[in-house]
Amino acid sequence: MRSLRRARAETVLSVVAVACLCVIVHYAYIRASSPFQIDYEEGNILNAGNRLINGQSSYPDPQAFPYIINPYGPVGYQFTKAAIDLFGLSLLGPRIFVLVAGIAIVFLLAVLTWELGGIWQIGFALGVLYLCSPLVRVWFPLLRVDFWAVMLSLLGLYAFVAFPRAWPIAALVFAIAILTKHTALAGPAACIFELIVSRRGRSACAFVGLTVVTVVASLAGINGNPLFHLLHTHPDPYSLKRLFELYAFALESSTLLCAVVVYGLAFGINWNKRSRLAWLYLSLCSVTSLTAAKLGSETNHFLEWTAAVCLVASLSLSDLVKAGNMLARPFVVGFALLIPAFAFMANRFATQTELQGAGCRDAYAFVRSFSGNRVLSEDVAALVLGNKPVLISNPFVTTQLKSTIDWSEGTIEHLVDRQYFQLIMLGGEPHEFQSQSGRWSVALIEALRERYRPVRRFDCYPSMAVAFVQNSK
Repeated sequence: MRSLRRARAETVLSVVAVACLCVIVHYAYIRASSPFQIDYEEGNILNAGNRLINGQSSYPDPQAFPYIINPYGPVGYQFTKAAIDLFGLSLLGPRIFVLVAGIAIVFLLAVLTWELGGIWQIGFALGVLYLCSPLVRVWFPLLRVDFWAVMLSLLGLYAFVAFPRAWPIAALVFAIAILTKHTALAGPAACIFELIVSRRGRSACAFVGLTVVTVVASLAGINGNPLFHLLHTHPDPYSLKRLFELYAFALESSTLLCAVVVYGLAFGINWNKRSRLAWLYLSLCSVTSLTAAKLGSETNHFLEWTAAVCLVASLSLSDLVKAGNMLARPFVVGFALLIPAFAFMANRFATQTELQGAGCRDAYAFVRSFSGNRVLSEDVAALVLGNKPVLISNPFVTTQLKSTIDWSEGTIEHLVDRQYFQLIMLGGEPHEFQSQSGRWSVALIEALRERYRPVRRFDCYPSMAVAFVQNSK
């Protein structure tokens, strides 16, 4: 009788999860269909993919003008290129690739839960919850490399668990994940520690060697200077206060998941070799998430950590259900109610995207019709889609690098002070930037105030609110 009730509960949970996944994908597609940049990094990645289409390097000499900075691995840019080849030059195609990666994460969490001894229906349901959790839905399905990296990391873990003798396959998948986002180190590190704990030291050394050689050989074969772009483009300051704030938000977004994990630790988890790997993965994701405290970083640094929490929570809840624990059923009911609530809340992001359309449409049209080609824009996608040359691909990073590079045409502040740009599109006026500590340098704000004047405002935030043109010389 108990097994029958459990089977029914698992079926109900699966049906709810499938229905909610359809809702999430629907709203995600609406958001992906926006022809305008939503996140700052989207334009930079789109520009990198477009450069590959045109036979240019994603990692040119950073000192040479135009200044092109691409701080992520080459695989994400190749994905973007493939999407542009398939769908044409737009944000929609690459975002569809991100959407597919998100769906793949759901199924990978389900099969990983199964391979690690849990109940796959629970893994699938918590995978759906992952996509619609408050932290994750902010970023889904925006054109960033994070979801591709998380998908590849989970795929590497699955290969390691499902095919233990074929661990080189897992090592190669992890190498591709690192070549997508070079902070995707938690997955391979967890597998290496697992091999060491299992007294397979030779395999651990070979695993490290194969992963490192694959990454190094891949980077060595790329034209340009990828090591500078990957390792030397984040000089922005580190803030412990910011770290605590972001960790607090990540924990708040995963409250019920963390409650299951903590309760499972006390009453339900069956420790074995397989569940140990999931715990190693979560612990190491907690370490790699420390990168979130950099000024230019956001909660996207917790996307992999949240996936790891979902995996451990799936195993914990599976053990609680199998043991017939008194709180197992309330937890299952809680998830069955929470998933639909979060899924339909995604409508808010789709609605916000639609409301943004009119103002951004005007701003993009203004850039496209502007007679000059020397344009500086926070919204790089507006330049790429408006057939304007991208002269500075990553204004924030370029500003943070300051004079640490011998810029061939001078720093971005010097260019603005010389009135090099005929048009500057930013997310506000100089007095507004002063309240946003660290976003722009004082020298750039002063040069903008003295050398340029605002001529038009747009309801297109956060990057295309004000158009500036040169003052008379």
